[in-house]
Amino acid sequence: MLAEAKVNKREWHGTHHSWSYHPQAFRWSGEMISGINILPIATEMRAWMMQRGLLSLMPPEEPSNKGGFTNPYTTSGITLSLLMSRIINCSHDFTSNPDCNLDEVDSEIERLRLNNEILLYSARLCEVAIKQLLYCTQIPEKRYKKMALGQLLESPCPSCKRANGKEPHLVSLVGTLAHPYHLCFEFEHCAMDHMNIVNKLRNSNSAHSDIEGLNIRTPSISRSQHFQQSTEILSDVAHMLSHIEHLEQKMISDLQAKGNAINRLKLDGLKAEDCNFNLVPCVDFNFHSPKHA
Repeated sequence: MLAEAKVNKREWHGTHHSWSYHPQAFRWSGEMISGINILPIATEMRAWMMQRGLLSLMPPEEPSNKGGFTNPYTTSGITLSLLMSRIINCSHDFTSNPDCNLDEVDSEIERLRLNNEILLYSARLCEVAIKQLLYCTQIPEKRYKKMALGQLLESPCPSCKRANGKEPHLVSLVGTLAHPYHLCFEFEHCAMDHMNIVNKLRNSNSAHSDIEGLNIRTPSISRSQHFQQSTEILSDVAHMLSHIEHLEQKMISDLQAKGNAINRLKLDGLKAEDCNFNLVPCVDFNFHSPKHA
């Protein structure tokens, strides 16, 4: 079982903006809500890593007007979770099987391959889990679609950036998501530090032209080094996923409650043209139908 990692703290200065839910936070069957448009990616991945659960496949594909998922980051997240699980299993096999038929060179190549894949997929999984949640908000997708993990944590305000002669202030989209659920403290004082470490390791070791060189040793030493490195990285990943899980579960519960309330109004005769709601996160949805006004 993975242990929690200790990290160096840093100050985060990205501002948090208010936001509301977008209708695409839901899956629709005609004019009725058939479900929410996200899956618990971080929740399931962390449970699997802690040997407490299984990973899901995407549900059977359905048309978007018949309850099908339309969140592109949900599909990507499920795929990345399954790929990540395969890499973790390969990593475990490499470190725990002294009888594998790899010589000194092949063992070192395998160590580097697994280490880089763990770093790459850890950061990508974190990115997609956050973007899946952002897709449910009124924040324009063009704002975050091409952002890497570091930019999601903190990046210059695009409005200020376009203004001549202005020093842009920093915005945190991760903090913005967490803010209405009163999770700012745990994200800024813990989760974002873990994400930052994984992001920096990914950028320095795996995402660019530089890469750690081969250090030919005995296979047992290569396996031992990989065990230490992978344990540290995956402990960070499991910890940061625990924070994303908190946010994920808050949003899932919030959306389910709001979706049920909207469906009750529709069943009560509320017309589509009267359904221009402002769905504020972590605020109970109260709407008086014109029928009862």
